[in-house]
Amino acid sequence: MNPANVVGLTLALAVVVLLVAALLFPERF
Repeated sequence: MNPANVVGLTLALAVVVLLVAALLFPERF
């Protein structure tokens, strides 16, 4: 895997985590 793919996957994972957190804990956003 090249660094660009690693960065892309990391950013995508971060977005997914934020979306799940927003759905589970809406009072925090």
